[in-house]
Amino acid sequence: VGYATFCAIKFAGYSAAASFLSMQYDRDVSAWKAGAVRTLIGMVAGAAYFGVWRLIDPRHLGMGGSDIPWTYLLGLVPVRVAEWWFLIWLFYDRELRQIAKDWRMVGLGTVWSYVLDAPAIFGFLATAGVWIC
Repeated sequence: VGYATFCAIKFAGYSAAASFLSMQYDRDVSAWKAGAVRTLIGMVAGAAYFGVWRLIDPRHLGMGGSDIPWTYLLGLVPVRVAEWWFLIWLFYDRELRQIAKDWRMVGLGTVWSYVLDAPAIFGFLATAGVWIC
């Protein structure tokens, strides 16, 4: 239930972002479709990132772990940038002709992913009782 809540919050937020992107690019893209795709991209990339993180987590290397959540979130920056670039390319600027605008939208999307983490993590904790990722 916790992971489903996390994904539902992300889906709602990414659908809102897709609506904003459609206005910015003057494209008629279904916000629900683009939001679903962005959520799926995040689920796949997030699972892969989590798997890699578990392999290199300093707690397993005897280095302590007080800053693990922050370093984990910081490490997501390039992952999220790549996720948003993929979404922009897939739905809004296939030819990548608006690079300056694309970078602005990728930046906003990356920040938005972090903003959505707060309610998504809270929802996950409220329904599952633990945070495992």
